[in-house]
Amino acid sequence: RAVAGLPLGDPSLKVGAAAMINVIGSLDSKLSTTLAPINAALTMPNTALHWYGKSPPKPKRKMAHINVTGGSSHEVLVTIKKLEAIADAANAAATGVHVPTTASAPEAAADSPPLVGIIMGSDSDLPCMRSAAEILEKFEVPYEITIVSAHRTPARMFTYAREADARGLRVIIAGAGGAAHLPGMVAALTPLPVIGVPVKSSMLSGNDSLLSIVQMPKGIPVATVAIHNAANAGLLAVRMLGVASPALLRAMSTFMEEQETEVLGKAARLEEGGYRGYS
Repeated sequence: RAVAGLPLGDPSLKVGAAAMINVIGSLDSKLSTTLAPINAALTMPNTALHWYGKSPPKPKRKMAHINVTGGSSHEVLVTIKKLEAIADAANAAATGVHVPTTASAPEAAADSPPLVGIIMGSDSDLPCMRSAAEILEKFEVPYEITIVSAHRTPARMFTYAREADARGLRVIIAGAGGAAHLPGMVAALTPLPVIGVPVKSSMLSGNDSLLSIVQMPKGIPVATVAIHNAANAGLLAVRMLGVASPALLRAMSTFMEEQETEVLGKAARLEEGGYRGYS
């Protein structure tokens, strides 16, 4: 269109993230080796292949490219790293020379910018809040975790909340006990969704925390989970991110199916063996 002087139309990205990986001729100049990442891409979701029709493949000659899309840069990066690793392995198998050019997919995931921020008012909240981190790790969602006290470090809280969106965070999980002002104050400072976790307290068993977090004024919502249930906060964050990530939605569906299978198995054992033999 640009060459013809026609309107370019809307160039905005239609997906959460996109990237391109070049496919170059293999070191042994064999088509079968060059096709290794291409064959793999054909079995992966959200990939599109563009073969240039060049023949025969020559070492380091650009033969094709693969477009990868996803709901987030993390999702795209993991796919890209898998394809690069497949190409590296094919070259190593064909030539006997291993030239590591990329990080593994798990390393790439670990280096991805965090999508979820887990914050808490004190390190005493960590035994509770670690459950949210474990859930995010299970779903391979990159996150960060730190201490931000609404009362002892108000300036830090203000900066964290104000800059969260620009840094790439998409959800904040905030845990607090007692007066539990952290989730509400963060929600007042950021347009991002905030999930509040009432941490169980020694005096009122977390009921004070629950009421402090859930009773937010109109216009400042905090999605509040059950007392001391940071795992549900992690699951809710995954569902929120899943709105823009088909891969996360599929993973969540699998998680739900596994839960159902587990419960049905327990029900069957109880029905067959009775309560005396159940363990």
